[in-house]
Amino acid sequence: MTASDTGTGTGTLEFSSLVPNRALPADVEESITAGLIAALPTLKMGTLFAHRRDMFREADLITLATDMTDRTVVGALSSRWCTTPSGGTFLHILTQFVGERYQGGIAFPRSWGSHFARLYEHWSRFPDLFVLKTYNPIVYCVMRAFTRVPGVTFYPEIRAGRHDPDAAERATEIAKIIAPDHFFDPVSGVIRGIGEPADLYPALPESRNADVNAYFASCARPGDRMLCMLSVPTPEAAGMILEVFGVTPKTIPVQMARSGVVGLLAGTDGRNGQR
Repeated sequence: MTASDTGTGTGTLEFSSLVPNRALPADVEESITAGLIAALPTLKMGTLFAHRRDMFREADLITLATDMTDRTVVGALSSRWCTTPSGGTFLHILTQFVGERYQGGIAFPRSWGSHFARLYEHWSRFPDLFVLKTYNPIVYCVMRAFTRVPGVTFYPEIRAGRHDPDAAERATEIAKIIAPDHFFDPVSGVIRGIGEPADLYPALPESRNADVNAYFASCARPGDRMLCMLSVPTPEAAGMILEVFGVTPKTIPVQMARSGVVGLLAGTDGRNGQR
């Protein structure tokens, strides 16, 4: 553990960030996993953590939401920096979980705000590419919503009718890094058989977008995950996204064109997506 900080509590939640540097103490890891198992009783979290702790052990940054009444962890967001063979970088979102009692509230946006703030504090940078894998249409919709910011693009984009060949090629390169032992279909965006356990969710989660729900149902089986990429190519676009989460670092010019941006998360509930 090289650093930690405690955020400001909001309501009954407190937000904090850890920079584990590949050495997360065992007692901290156990408190995180025990809290999430209790906070998400309808998901097979115990089975997940019996097989996988990489989402914490391989993370460069972990943001936690803690219930201040009993000091239990009820939400977690973790990420790591990755480098491509061509020398590019991207932020791989390893996991985002929000306890069932706290879904639809402040936990999701405040977790991301704290995460972004710490990224700037520790690395002084904003990712120009976000990558995650998910079996959750809600996560897909939340991520795609940021294409309302000018210049931001998303893959796989089912509304386009066909995928951009350049985006598909980039996704194939990314899949080799985050899922080297699994088959990836660049047309659908699906990584086959990487989800463990395959039955983490009792059923395919449903978003408010019927087309997205149908896309997941037709393309992905329970053990599969959708590879999602959000490209943020300019400082102006980064500034607008940061403004949504209340983060305005001096190193990025923030455009004040708020139309459709401040309300970006409206209509979403930030429910969970195991990556």
